[in-house]
Parts: sequence; C-alpha cells; structure tokens
Amino acid sequence: MITENEANLLSRFFYIFSDPTRLKIISALLTAEEGSRCVNKISEFLTLRQPVVSQQLRILKDAGLVKVTRDGQFYRYAIADDHIADIIQIGLDHIYEKNKQEV
Repeated sequence: MITENEANLLSRFFYIFSDPTRLKIISALLTAEEGSRCVNKISEFLTLRQPVVSQQLRILKDAGLVKVTRDGQFYRYAIADDHIADIIQIGLDHIYEKNKQEV
C-alpha cells in the first residue's frame, strides 16, 4: 500500500496530466523531429496563443516533465525522460481497451 506522502505526490503528478492543453504540448514535444521545440513552434503547431503555451510549459517544467535548453536567443523545450511517453501510451492503451469492452 502506498503511503500518505506517496499518495499526495502521485496526486500532484497526475494532476499535471489532467489538462488537455498540457497533454497536447507533451504530444507536440514527443513528436518533434529534432526532439525539442521552441515556444513559437509549439504555438504554431497547436494553433494556441504563445502566452498560453508558455504558462503551461512552466507548469510542465516545474513538475519535471520537460527540460529547457537555450539555443541562441530561443529556449527549446523537450520531454525530460522516456517515462513520459510510456505514461501517455499506457493511458491511451487503457482508454482504447475500455472502449472495446463497452461496445
């Protein structure tokens, strides 16, 4: 059984995945050809306003899900580790499996 502290940490961790915009940003970063994207490219790719993307990237960075590197005058964002892709894929697998059972 998980401890109270672990339950709190997991709750905060999964909260990050509860926002559709953050999930779209994660997906955009997972599919980036160079492995990373700058805010402008993410905004264009998702057709979202740059301030919205910047705010959500800050949340993802603070949660340790994305990392930032400087590229000249731009900051490039990338997924912090392979676990993030696994978590997204497991979630999708669960959704598709659940939908099969309901048909």
